[in-house]
Amino acid sequence: MNGLRKLTGLSAVLYLGFVPSARADVVSDWNLFAILAINAAGRPPGGAPFLDIATVHLAMHDAVAAIDRQFQPYSVTIAGASGSPVAAAAAAAHDVLVNRFPAQAASLDSTYTEYVAAHALSQKDPGIAVGQQAAAGIIAFRATDGSFPSQSPPFTGGSAPGQWRPTPPALASMATPWLATVRPFALTSPQQFRANPPP
Repeated sequence: MNGLRKLTGLSAVLYLGFVPSARADVVSDWNLFAILAINAAGRPPGGAPFLDIATVHLAMHDAVAAIDRQFQPYSVTIAGASGSPVAAAAAAAHDVLVNRFPAQAASLDSTYTEYVAAHALSQKDPGIAVGQQAAAGIIAFRATDGSFPSQSPPFTGGSAPGQWRPTPPALASMATPWLATVRPFALTSPQQFRANPPP
């Protein structure tokens, strides 16, 4: 974990130092910004950070889909959308990240402003409003999905065959037991493809 944080930190320094010349694609760029924000927030280990990543990507998807009209939106339909898909995706990702990590709002705002300028996008591009609308819709759609509850009782598992149990060396309780009840992004329920019990 420490190695991953060091690598991510080094990536941040290298990447943010060259924002004006970064020309990958908007989805890859904001995926990296999302990873950096998640790392800075100290999300619990396990699958929890993927909830943030998925929400960012859904907002970008719906923003771009509204403009290019090639794909069905996940949740948000925006009639008459126009403008730059890059501006729309950047605005959508930015707004979701600010919503999920309000303590990082200032740095995310700065990254967004620099990104828009580096890609020669106008702050008045109609794609920005599309991205903001897509983000607001996805945020509202996922607001009550059970993610990151304020309180979660500890789960220590059991000793019967097939039951989860703490592992050495810490023998700590499960880090994110609430993930079991979070509303899925594509499945109909968390139990949809649950394996049969052990023989």
